[in-house]
Amino acid sequence: MRNRMLAKAQQRALSAKKNLSKQYFDYREKRYDFHKLNVCYTFPMFQPYSSGTYEQRAKLTINCINQTIPSLGSLATSIDCRPPTVVKIEDFAKTKEQLRSASELKRYFDTHGSDKATLHQYHYVYGPILMDRIKIRGVLEIGMGTNNTDVVSNMGTGGRPGASLRAFRDYLEKAKIYGADIDQRILFAEDRIETFFVDQTDPESFVALGKQVPSDLDLIIDDGLHSPSANIETLKFALSRIKPGGWVVIEDIGTPTLPVWHVVSALLPHHFEAHIITANLGNLFAVRRLG
Repeated sequence: MRNRMLAKAQQRALSAKKNLSKQYFDYREKRYDFHKLNVCYTFPMFQPYSSGTYEQRAKLTINCINQTIPSLGSLATSIDCRPPTVVKIEDFAKTKEQLRSASELKRYFDTHGSDKATLHQYHYVYGPILMDRIKIRGVLEIGMGTNNTDVVSNMGTGGRPGASLRAFRDYLEKAKIYGADIDQRILFAEDRIETFFVDQTDPESFVALGKQVPSDLDLIIDDGLHSPSANIETLKFALSRIKPGGWVVIEDIGTPTLPVWHVVSALLPHHFEAHIITANLGNLFAVRRLG
């Protein structure tokens, strides 16, 4: 009799434990949604710190992710922060001399297999920037175009790593050209070209890169990961390493992320001049250091 009562008590306890466990995991699943990406848990910076169902809070979190940067851009405009100049890529080169320089640079890009001119028309930007070819002494490009498909932001198996570095080297007869990439398998050294490792998601990586390249460059290009946070890390590094009159150019910016660059423009010190250059296949954010 006593044993049967004890067995029933143990059974009731086990049942209660299972029921409590189920309630707990039902709650966790409802709040954290283990079977899907839980946006509230994954993006805590943007979730509302308020009550509500998961569906309500998730919707607000997504709205916050999409609206915060544009709202900051609107705020910058409302308090008279200097907006960037917005120009179409085909209008960036204005004079005959600038257009001639762009055309000459295009030939070098095409010869070495770079897509900067054929696909993106970026020669209209770099031609004018590098028009005074003899005076240009240093160019750094981050992102060398890996053809290893296991790396994010690769050029595919048909890519030619270092193509644009070689084009800049041949176009700029007096310049030293530097390249940097996360894929160490494509690093190389040639006449007037040196390349180094960099991880754009790791600020310490830029510290190491800074010890290997000059601090008075004429042009720094970001053609790497094409992610806003990685772009901003590159920009932080680059702004302190270009000479007066020099440029920093962030390539391949998606149109949905342009509000980020309106905010970045508003944050720049007054001795920098910002441009958003619109194009069909990737926009650019270009910053010139004033003299």
